[in-house]
Amino acid sequence: MSARQDAPTAVTPWLRWVGHSGYVAEGVLYVLIGAFALVAALEPSQKPNGYKGALAKLAAAPFGDAMLALLAMGLAAFVLWQAVLGVRDPEHRRDRRTIKRRAVRLGYLLNGALHGVLVGESVWRLFGIGGAADEGHSQAVWTGRAMALPLGRWMTAATGAGIVLFGLFQLYRAASRNKIERVDLTHTRLRGVIIALGIFGFLARSVLFGLIGAFLIDAARRHDSANATGIAGALSALKRQEYGHWLLGAVAAGLICYGFFLILKEPYRKFRAS
Repeated sequence: MSARQDAPTAVTPWLRWVGHSGYVAEGVLYVLIGAFALVAALEPSQKPNGYKGALAKLAAAPFGDAMLALLAMGLAAFVLWQAVLGVRDPEHRRDRRTIKRRAVRLGYLLNGALHGVLVGESVWRLFGIGGAADEGHSQAVWTGRAMALPLGRWMTAATGAGIVLFGLFQLYRAASRNKIERVDLTHTRLRGVIIALGIFGFLARSVLFGLIGAFLIDAARRHDSANATGIAGALSALKRQEYGHWLLGAVAAGLICYGFFLILKEPYRKFRAS
């Protein structure tokens, strides 16, 4: 390998713009999901929404098409940034071929693919061809197809376990300092606010993804895809519990905090040169 290939490569200005725009768009999406969930906690007749439901409600709002178009462009930027991190990994040029970085890069690609679905959903709704926002049905259908494959139940259970571990990692991030890695908050008065938002946000994500993973494991155990659910189903499950309105309200507020955490810390992000 030549020295030229190993040389530090700065993240170009346009890539920085893409990265900033993408993280802000993801933050806006979490604010929307949390806000609609908070409304559902306050209104007995309302159901919480996940990604698709939040996009559908945004499209139905006044000036919804314009706001949805802006969000779609931001999410497209996020997908592009995740693809760049997965393929080029510009901030880790020297160690991007290690096993650890390969695993992280794969995670970026998967995250980009998932958000790519949201970009498609946004575009379809802009053209008036978006489907129903019943995320629970879609989750059950895809889980059923997965479990029909050879070793499908084991793969489904393993996926659920991975999501639970991701939820536990969110709990770890709430308690650790790396929630603000690559972000320099030294010279801002918002440091305490941003850190507090991050703690509450990561705790809410821990609960949310822990529930999603647990439901997926239960679906594999029972061989019943109807038990699998996504964000909307996990939030609805919280609402059905004793003191469910309080539980849902707390998690909804945490998701809103996580969205603002992503948005407020973005101007202070520092990109590595290599």
